[in-house]
Amino acid sequence: MKYTFPTYRLLLVSAAKFLVIFTVSMGIATIVNHETYKDYYGKRLFKLHTSDLTTLADQMTIKLNYFLSQGDRQGIQDVLDGNFGLFGFVVTDCLTENRLCPEQKVLFTSDRSLPWSHPPKTEDLASGSFAFLRRLPGITPAKSLSLSKPGIPGEILGRLYVVNNMPHSFSEEFLECIKSPFANVGARRFYLRTTLAFMSGATIIWLISELYFMLRRKQFVLMRNRYQELEQSVNRQMKLLSEKDAQITRLNEHSGRQYEAYVEKIRSLNQKIQNEEEYRQLTEQIIEELEKDKVIESEMYLEELAVVRSDMERLQQKIEQFDQSSSERKESSYKELEEAARSPNFSNVFEQRVFETISASEQFKKGDWRLLINFDVAPGRNYRQFTDFILFNKDALIILEAKYYVGLIDSPGDFLNDIWFSTGSQRKKIDSLWGENPYHQLNEYSMSLMKILKQRSPWNFQIFGAIIFPDEADISKVGDHLGKFYRVTTISKIVTLFESIFAESARFQAQKNPNRPKVEQVENMLRGRKVSA
Repeated sequence: MKYTFPTYRLLLVSAAKFLVIFTVSMGIATIVNHETYKDYYGKRLFKLHTSDLTTLADQMTIKLNYFLSQGDRQGIQDVLDGNFGLFGFVVTDCLTENRLCPEQKVLFTSDRSLPWSHPPKTEDLASGSFAFLRRLPGITPAKSLSLSKPGIPGEILGRLYVVNNMPHSFSEEFLECIKSPFANVGARRFYLRTTLAFMSGATIIWLISELYFMLRRKQFVLMRNRYQELEQSVNRQMKLLSEKDAQITRLNEHSGRQYEAYVEKIRSLNQKIQNEEEYRQLTEQIIEELEKDKVIESEMYLEELAVVRSDMERLQQKIEQFDQSSSERKESSYKELEEAARSPNFSNVFEQRVFETISASEQFKKGDWRLLINFDVAPGRNYRQFTDFILFNKDALIILEAKYYVGLIDSPGDFLNDIWFSTGSQRKKIDSLWGENPYHQLNEYSMSLMKILKQRSPWNFQIFGAIIFPDEADISKVGDHLGKFYRVTTISKIVTLFESIFAESARFQAQKNPNRPKVEQVENMLRGRKVSA
C-alpha cells in the first residue's frame, strides 16, 4: 500500500511555516530598522545638521534679506527650497522684536511638495527658533515686484523660522516608508534595503526547509512500504508458528489430563492427613496467643492489686497510728490520716504512671502546673462525666484520657467518626464512655468544661485534649493531631507535649488577653470556690 500525504494538509503546513518564518524575519527587520533610525537621526545626521544649523541660518538670512529688500519672490522661494532637508523653513511678516507674535502671517514656506514630515502651521511657530530679516541699505526694489516698498535700511522685514522636519517616532517614519517604499528620503532607503534583505533570507530559509521536509517525506514513504512488507512476512511466519503451537498444545493437554488424574488420586489421600495437621497447628496458635494475653492481663492486674493493697496497708497503718497516738499527737496524726485518705485513687496502674510522670516534672514541682483527678465536668446534670485528669496553668487547660492499649491503633474508617481498635496479639475495641471513640469522649468533655468556664470564669482560656497510650502502642496511623486542639501521644512524650501546648497558649494569650490569673485562682474557679483577687 503506497502512502500519500494529503495535498491540502501539505499546503496548510507549508503556508504556516512560511508565515512563521516571514513573521520572525519581519520582526528582526523591524528591530534592525529601528536601530538604523536611531543611528541616522540620533547620532550622525542630527549632530551634523545641528552643528551647521547656525551657519546655514546666517547664510540664508543674508540671501533672504537681499531678496526681501528687492521684493524677489522667486529668489526667496529658491532659497527656502534649496536648503530643505532635516529642517524646513518659514518666512512670516512679523515686524516686532518680541518673542511671541500671535498676529503674524506666513509669507513663504519651503515647497509643500517637498517631503515634509509635518507641514508647518502658524500655531507651531511659537515654540520654534527664528532669525530677524532686515532691509539692506542701497537696494531698490524692482518696479515689477510689489513685495517690498522703499524704507529705512535695517528695519525688520519679517522672520525666518527653522522648523524641525524629522519624524517624531520610528513608528511614524516606518508607516511613511510603507506608504512610499521607494521614496529616497532620510533613512527610508535603508529601511527598504533591510526589509528586502530579510524577506529574501526568509524565502531562502523557507525553500531550504521545504526541500528538507520533502526529502524526509519521501524517506518516510519508503520506510513505511518496507515496514508493510516486513509486517506481511512476519504475519505469515506467525501463522505457521501458531498452527505448530496449537498442535503441541493439544498433545500437552492430553498428557496433562492424564497427569492430573493421577495427582488427584494422590491429593485425595493426602488431604485427609493434611486437614488434621492444620487443625492441630491452628489450635496451638490460638492457645499460645490466649496464654500471652492472659499473662499480660495477669501482670497488669497483679500490679494494680499490689498498688491497691499497698494503699490499704498504708491507710490501715495511719488509722492504727491515729488510734494509738497520744492526745498531744492527735492533731498531727489526724492530718496525716486525712492526707492519706485524700491520696488519689486510680482506676488502673497506667493512670497512676501518668500521674507519676506529670508530678515528677519540674513545672509541677514548682507549682506552675496543677492536676485535677477524676474531675466531674457535668455538675448539676442528671449524669456524670468524670475525666481521668485535667492539667492546667494560668493560660490553658488540657483534658487527659489514659488508654492502656498496646499494638497498632487503627480504625476501619475515619478516626474522627468511627470506632478505634488495637491490633496486638488479638484485636480489641478501644472503649470510650461517650461516643464511638476516645476522640468523641474527649470532645464531649471539652464542651462540658467550656460550659463551666462560661458560668464561672472571668478569664478566657484555651481548652486542649490529649489521649495518652503506653509506649508499646503504635500511633502512626492515627497521627499526633486530631484537629487543632486535640493530640494523641504516648506516655514517654507527655511532658514535652504539655510544654509545647502551654508555650503555644502563652503566646496566644499574650496577644489577646495579657492579664492572666494565678494558678491558685484557676483551681478555685474550677472547684467552684470563691476566687480571691
